[in-house]
Parts: sequence; C-alpha cells; structure tokens
Amino acid sequence: MEPRGGAPAGWLPTALRRLERKLGADREGRTLWVWMVPAATVVITFAILLVIGVQGSVDLSLTIPMAVVLSVFLGSLSAIYLTAASADERDQDGGPDDRPGPRVPPPDPPPGDVPVPIVRVPSPSPRPVEQPTPVGTGSPSPR
Repeated sequence: MEPRGGAPAGWLPTALRRLERKLGADREGRTLWVWMVPAATVVITFAILLVIGVQGSVDLSLTIPMAVVLSVFLGSLSAIYLTAASADERDQDGGPDDRPGPRVPPPDPPPGDVPVPIVRVPSPSPRPVEQPTPVGTGSPSPR
C-alpha cells in the first residue's frame, strides 16, 4: 500500500498517514497494511449483519442503517486500538509521553533532632472492689 507511480489508489497511503497523525498513531516507517484490519472489520460486519437481516426477514430499510452504524462503530474500535497500540510502543521506547507529571510532594516533616519527652505515669494500685451479694444467696436472714 505504499505509493507507486500512477496507481489508481496512489492517494490512499497519503490519506492514511494523515489520518494516523490526526489520531496520534505515529507509525512512521511502518507498513500501512495494519489498516486492513479496521477496513476488513467494517466490510465483514456489514456483510454479516446484512445476511442476518435478510434471513430474519427484517425490512431492508431497518437492516441497512443498522449494518452501516454497527460496522462503522466496530471499524472505529479497531482504528482506536491501533492508536492505543502505537501509544504503548511509544511508552516502551522511551518516546514522548503526554501524561501529566507527578504531583507536588508533601512538605518535609520537621527535623527529627528535637527530642520528644516520654513521660511515664505510674498506674494506681487496684483497690479491692466490693461485690454485691445476689438476692437469695448467702446466710439466711433472722426471723
């Protein structure tokens, strides 16, 4: 799919490179055959939906718009995947990164040279607690 002389589709490689630049899928020096996947996705999806609509006796006025919308949608997803794959390659190669940098770090804590006094307070000795005697137990009451 590279440009060749007076080929009928000589405009196609230039248009695909322009589309790649607009999408941010910088694929310079790589083949344009990867664009066959989104194109095939559009054509195959349209054909399958058209056949299903005809076999299901759905009116063509409903089948064709549905097939067009869904095939363009799936083709767009395939093209977006090419953009994401290109961004992943760019991240691995150490290329430019569009993500924001790290946030401002929090301020440093105060220096640790200041001693913090630890005061130990002795706990009071436990006092004996009187337990109440339950009713009905213990010694009998005088009569």
